[in-house]
Amino acid sequence: MIRAFRHTIRLYRIARVLARHDALFLLDDVPAAKRLAAVARMISSRNVEGRPGQRLARALTELGPSFIKLGQALSTRPDLVGQDVALDLTDLQDNLAPFAFEKVEAIIQEDFSAPISDVFQEFDPVPVAAASVAQVHRAVTRDGQTVAVKIVRPDVEKAFERDLDLLFWIAEITERTQPNLRRLRPIESVETFAETVTMEMDFCYPFVVSI
Repeated sequence: MIRAFRHTIRLYRIARVLARHDALFLLDDVPAAKRLAAVARMISSRNVEGRPGQRLARALTELGPSFIKLGQALSTRPDLVGQDVALDLTDLQDNLAPFAFEKVEAIIQEDFSAPISDVFQEFDPVPVAAASVAQVHRAVTRDGQTVAVKIVRPDVEKAFERDLDLLFWIAEITERTQPNLRRLRPIESVETFAETVTMEMDFCYPFVVSI
């Protein structure tokens, strides 16, 4: 009961974001979200620029790292979202605003038990790339080796854990109540998605590689 209540509230918040981007069609075949989607349609934006897939991509980007990854996964599943939407989702940018350098310093301090100045001779505070799971900084070690330092976003693991549980909940309801959709193997699809996310985050924090 508590799990259902928690996920229903989360789904309502997701529906509001989708409504703002006129992308509620994503919830049309989600049993747990149909009523919420109907309510959200009452406040849904109209005449939003772009094709359905483009509007959905913008909504998923606003919803954060888990949903950016979900969009990338859906881009390979035209059987779920349709060919046109899947094609638009292939352009989903795995690009987010970088998190503050103060947090980078705190992560380095925690992982190396030393301030960043003791670990690196130089460390560029501006990341060369900022994606949904981590961002990458250029640095020079104390022995003069140029490296790329990949640092996981703060609290991203908690966010993925929360959102993956939501997806499993939806998949369980779908398989239980929608026999016509079982052929799409929703639980298996979420399991595959979860494995992909887990593998991407399965490295030492922070991860340092020579360049």
